[in-house]
Amino acid sequence: MENSSAGKAAMVIGVVYVGFVCWSIYGAIIPVETYTFRMIHVAFILSLAFLTYPVRPKADRWTRWVDLILAVLCVAAIIYVFVDMDQFIRRSTLPEPLDLFFGILTILLLLEVSRRLVDNTFTLVVVGFLLYMYFGNYFPDIISHKGYSISRIVGHMFMTLEGIFGVAIAVSASFVMLFVVYGTFMDVAGAGGFWLDLSLATMGRHAASAGRGALITTALLGGPQGSGVATTMSVTPIMWPILKKAGYTPSKAAGLIATGGIGAVLSPPLMGAAAFLVMQFLGISFWNVVVMVIVPTILYYIGTLFLVELEARKYSFAPPDSKSKTVREVMLTKGYHLISIIVLVALLVVWNKSPEYAALGAIGATILTSFLSRDRNEWLTPRRIIIAMIEGARNMLPVAVLLAAAGLIIGAFSLTGLGLKISTIIMSLSGGSVLAALILAMFTSMVIGLSLPITATYIMTVVMVAPALVKLGLPIHVAHLLAFYFAVLSEVSPPVGMSPCAAAAVTGGRPFSSMMQAWKYSIPAFLVPFFFSTSTVGYSLLIVGGNLPDFLLATTTSLCSLFFLSMGIIGYIQRKIPTIERALLIVVAIAMVIFPIGWSIPGMAPLLAGLLMFFHHLGVCRSTPFSFDL
Repeated sequence: MENSSAGKAAMVIGVVYVGFVCWSIYGAIIPVETYTFRMIHVAFILSLAFLTYPVRPKADRWTRWVDLILAVLCVAAIIYVFVDMDQFIRRSTLPEPLDLFFGILTILLLLEVSRRLVDNTFTLVVVGFLLYMYFGNYFPDIISHKGYSISRIVGHMFMTLEGIFGVAIAVSASFVMLFVVYGTFMDVAGAGGFWLDLSLATMGRHAASAGRGALITTALLGGPQGSGVATTMSVTPIMWPILKKAGYTPSKAAGLIATGGIGAVLSPPLMGAAAFLVMQFLGISFWNVVVMVIVPTILYYIGTLFLVELEARKYSFAPPDSKSKTVREVMLTKGYHLISIIVLVALLVVWNKSPEYAALGAIGATILTSFLSRDRNEWLTPRRIIIAMIEGARNMLPVAVLLAAAGLIIGAFSLTGLGLKISTIIMSLSGGSVLAALILAMFTSMVIGLSLPITATYIMTVVMVAPALVKLGLPIHVAHLLAFYFAVLSEVSPPVGMSPCAAAAVTGGRPFSSMMQAWKYSIPAFLVPFFFSTSTVGYSLLIVGGNLPDFLLATTTSLCSLFFLSMGIIGYIQRKIPTIERALLIVVAIAMVIFPIGWSIPGMAPLLAGLLMFFHHLGVCRSTPFSFDL
């Protein structure tokens, strides 16, 4: 009887999961009133969270009943709004007692599901912002405000489009859901195997091939997945045996795979939820966001690849001993997986369709092309489509909870003006220097990222830092991409790093050591946001608003800087590089961030110094020519 009840409960939850996905699909096809669309999305989020994430892993019968009651209360709070929505919206500044009851109830329920699905630290940060709104007059003068009543806070957070039902939940319902489901459909259709085979076919048989293969695999697999941790966990079990045979230690392998996996959040076409927030905040097309991140993403992986290549020569790693398929064989048997991505890009660029429409087209293409597979288990039949929808909704739920709770943070900033206050502090501390402001922005993001996921880190960083950077002269799209990039890099920084710890659990490495290795491999990536923000020449790396001469100059400068920095970090070409020269190479690389290559002493001196040291160490070891084997 108990098994029968559990089966029926699972079936009901599966139906709700499918409804969760279908509501976003419906909203992408047929326009739905804004409040209605977002509130029903939140009702799905809260009810599913209580139904699928019990208060403790082994919940008893009574605990399940409590969770069921809480799920019903979530739905009841949204139904209350629909009783008289027009009047409900109009009285947001003067809520009635029932408005306050259901508003406080919804906020408390949201905090509870945030605690269950995200983590305690993030939830405490949200609670901190709620307390800041109420006790604002008790804070230091530089960030203080008059303090708001509970009715004003509830009205702002629950009854307007500034809080829970604001831009973050709009992004969740309209864009993130469909792209997460698209990634799940690709996985169910066997695209993961295609990306893996393609990467193994391109890695070659050289000392750096194992490390190179790990990076290529994470880059190819991560683009469609759009999640650093998910990509890391998908790649680690496959690449760890190869890296182990090559000579990588467990911690080194975990760090390398995690570094590549985190790049997935930057990699088109899916990226992470923060990319859709960039689109909403800037009011630009999703394709423009994709275009802007292309070069920084390539530079991210190239910087890590330089380290991998030099390190492989330093430690004489062994080449892979297994022979993989050729690229031609992979493309002939599984190349059809690229069709859905081509459809996605074509709909965005050629036909100028919305991201929602493009995602639906890509999902449709994935379903149709799945029948080209020789493995019938990869065919997206109606049953497997439902399985994919449930899996996609399950993957989406923690992200949706985070975005809904992040709406409370955004609402706190909009109600109190905290963002402008912090921007004023940054401008004062930087003394009007763009470089100083950029460094302050990076450290702000790093500190925030110690306890928050990437999306929440981006939201907090952008509302605090972007206004100050814009006032100092940075184009607004550069300021937002800078905040996005710093938020992504915060994921790899010690002492907290989810991706390295996840990889270490598979390889058997020590978590903190794996984090330090990931940080080492990503050090060149920390220069990338400075490449496109410290000079007007660098702005062209984002392509949007740039020009070809500046783009070529900035790209050349970036590549040289990354290579010199990698030489300084690894300290090896064909033999060990003396410590003083390693330090000079690092200084040269940082100088090139500030001074792009040009016909001036600051523009030429770093480049010439770096090239001189590089060719000097080639010259003393002519017997073994240096090259990047392909």
